Amino acid sequence: MGEDQIRMTVGEHIHELRHCLLRALLGVLVGMVGCFFLRKGLFQVISWPLAVATGGNPPHMYYLSPSEAFTTLVKVCLVTGAILSSPYGLHQMWRFIAAGLYEKERKAVRRYLLPSIVLFAVGVAFFFVVVAPLVLRFFIVFAQQNFPQPPTWMVDWLGDRVVSTAPAGGGAAGDGYLQPALRLSEYVSFVAVLSLVFGLGFQTPLVVLFLARSGIVPIAVMRRFRRYVLLIILILSAIITPPDWVSMVALAGPMYLLYEVGLAVARLRHRRREL
Repeated sequence: MGEDQIRMTVGEHIHELRHCLLRALLGVLVGMVGCFFLRKGLFQVISWPLAVATGGNPPHMYYLSPSEAFTTLVKVCLVTGAILSSPYGLHQMWRFIAAGLYEKERKAVRRYLLPSIVLFAVGVAFFFVVVAPLVLRFFIVFAQQNFPQPPTWMVDWLGDRVVSTAPAGGGAAGDGYLQPALRLSEYVSFVAVLSLVFGLGFQTPLVVLFLARSGIVPIAVMRRFRRYVLLIILILSAIITPPDWVSMVALAGPMYLLYEVGLAVARLRHRRREL
């Protein structure tokens, strides 16, 4: 039997895709249930970047509706379950990709699984350790430095008594007049969703390497259209991240750098095959 007869039909591809998605969703569900039993320690991990950003003095968080704490916990368990089950989900993704390839190509795709898992973990860790504390610190300090205390000009002369303008208690990241009062669901969404986004974004070099190795997009084409790739990355980062330029650059910068790394590795492997 020739290699052309081994390849799957369109109907078989759809069938395989459905099964891969179901298995990946089942993995997320199992991870979600496991995270529910570890919810207290899980929230401590999620709030760690805020503690780092505020020098160990994080502000209190608030919820504005009776069900917000519960729904936020469900969201945390869902996203964290997806992160923890990502090795299994990535395995299903690469399995589906390999299903439409020749046996030689399938062996090559299988080699992407372990680097894919490692890059995902590195992306999540990079967000938690570097990006999240820096972004949170930037916005807290920016607010405190640009919104000073109310003036005391002629307060004694115009008012019946001196109006105290001192803030009530110390600040989370300093002694500024403006202090953060973070909403629970918004902070959790910021950390949980962006950690997942960074994990997926760090798959960029593998995607580039796969496109070049399979011949879907030649290396010369990807090099020629660098500026367009950068523009696409910036647009995607602006859509995915919160509406601020700091988060956008924090995601777009590493993604484009990883794109260049993928191109460099692809060129190196191409030259080795030519020797």
